[in-house]
Order: sequence, then structure tokens, then C-alpha cells
Amino acid sequence: MIKKDKILVIQTAFLGDVILALPVVQTLKRQLPEAKIDFLCIPNTAPVLENHADIKKIIPYDKKGADKLDKFIEVLSEIRENEYDVVICPHRSFRSAMLTYYSEAKARAGFNRNSLSFLLTQKIKYEQNKHEIYRNLELVKAVLGKEYDENKISLKPRLYPSNNDVNFVHQLFNRSNLIAFAPCSRWFTKQLTIGKSKEIIQGLINEGYNIALIGGKEDETYSKTLENQINDDSLLNLSGKLSPLQSFVVISKSKALITVDSAAQHLGAASNTSIILIYGSTNSSFGFYPLTSKHIIIENNSLNCRPCTDHGRNKCPLGHFKCIEDLKTGKIITELHKITP
Repeated sequence: MIKKDKILVIQTAFLGDVILALPVVQTLKRQLPEAKIDFLCIPNTAPVLENHADIKKIIPYDKKGADKLDKFIEVLSEIRENEYDVVICPHRSFRSAMLTYYSEAKARAGFNRNSLSFLLTQKIKYEQNKHEIYRNLELVKAVLGKEYDENKISLKPRLYPSNNDVNFVHQLFNRSNLIAFAPCSRWFTKQLTIGKSKEIIQGLINEGYNIALIGGKEDETYSKTLENQINDDSLLNLSGKLSPLQSFVVISKSKALITVDSAAQHLGAASNTSIILIYGSTNSSFGFYPLTSKHIIIENNSLNCRPCTDHGRNKCPLGHFKCIEDLKTGKIITELHKITP
């Protein structure tokens, strides 16, 4: 029997993917309480893992820059020095596959869509229609085999903002009747247009809500444009000002989160906050939606061209972007009232 004392989870994709990999860590720790579990991710996503009770060490891996090979060798050396018994890799990229194989772990689990899946000791079928959390837990089941206990799974990602995170948010604002709003995505066809966001914010203001606009540094130009066009004290622009855990605190303080298909929805799912999830070019069939009953999906089901992609695109292939442009702000506000206290 393979030892399972030291385990590494590799997820070097985006922030949302890292959050959705946390149930792997949490379930492993429930089933193997004595195991030491490390997590390898890119530097931009590492902060969301801070203070996590089930993670012994976070290993940042910077994949960018001219010295990519040197960085790969450096992180691989650290992996080998740690002598992991098990490596679990939900990510399906070539580099993640190489790190998994060359880790020299006795058990190496990943999906059959992994670029080098033939190098895995446990190769699991990637079932697209399953939620990502359930897909990832299949990797844990494959590693544990008969030891896997269905009664000891942990489906909800747990996040651990520090007292400093909470105090920082409290110092920024103290507003009631708050709605967190996350309209941006790395992909154009998954995010709201400026015009649609403006409509939604104005509708919320008319209903007496305060709005916390959240997003990353890459969203600052978009958010500043919105702030200038709205020009109302009810809108608080926090884009680029918060860490992921601080954004989580803002969402947790809010009556609801209105978000597109981005990392914000996964931060929301980790909280107890109700969620309005707006789909553009994607939909729930790819397994990325909140595993909570406290959410409502808004999408344009009248289009034969949806979904046009599983990730998102830099522009609408047909040039009309009706999946976002035709959404009715009134419906979004009406649905919001159904899930807010």
C-alpha cells in the first residue's frame, strides 16, 4: 500500500480554479487527518490560500517571464526535495503534467484530458457535465480507493481571512443594504458591457442599495469608467484595492452578490451570501456554478449560439453579443429581491 503521509495538490490555473480545488484539500484532511498537504499554484492566486487550516505549505510557481525553464527546474527541485507520496493535479496543462510526473511520487492522479495523462498512475475520466468540485473529488477517490469515505467529504471551499483583512475592509466603509457587484472577467464574452453594468448599478441605486464594485487590478480602467459615469456616492469602487480574501469579506458583508462567470462567483459560494450569477457566452453545463441553493442564474436562453465556448472569448464570434446586451435589468432586480433578506 502506498503511503499517503505527504500530499501535493497542483492547480496553476486561475483564481476560481484554485478555490474549487480546496474541497480536494479539505476532504483529504478529513480522511487522512495526519497527512501533510501542500498546494502549488501561481503567485497571483496564492493569497486566497493564506491561513487555510488544512494546508501546510503554499508553493508559488511563477510560469511567466524569460526564465521559464529556470523557474520550472527550481520548483521541480523543491517538489522532489519534499518527497511527496501523492501528487493530485486537477489542472490539465503540459507543465502541470510534467511537474506531476517528475515529482517521483508513487501515486500521481489527474484527468484523462491531462496533456500527458499516460504518465499518471491514476487517470480519471473528465466528465464535463459534473460540477468541478465533484470532478476534482474523483481524483481523491482514485487515490484513496477503499479508504475513501463518502461521509467525510467537504464540498464547500473554506476561506480564512485574517483579522487584518477584516479590519481593512471595515476601515474602507461601513454601509448597510450593500450589494457586491463583480461585472468583469478575463474574457470579454463573459463580462458585462459598461452600458449593461451602468444599467444594473443605476437600477440598484434606485432601489436604495449601496453597491461595492469589486475586481482585480486588471479591472481598474473598466471600474473607473463606471465610477465616473455613475457619479453617485452609493457606488463604492473597490476594484484593484482588495486581496481575494478581502473581497471575500466584502461579499460576506453584502446582502447579495451579482457576478458574472468569474472567480467572484466562487468567492461568493464560499460565503453564505446569496448570488445572482449572470452567464454570457458560457452556461452551467461546464460545471462552474455555485454549489448552493442560494443562487439564481440569469442568462439568455433564446440564442442558439450559446454556449459558444467553455472559457470565454475576446469578442463575440457573431458580432452582436446578444447574450449580454439583451439581458433585462428589471429581471435582474426582480430576481435579486427573491433572494435578499
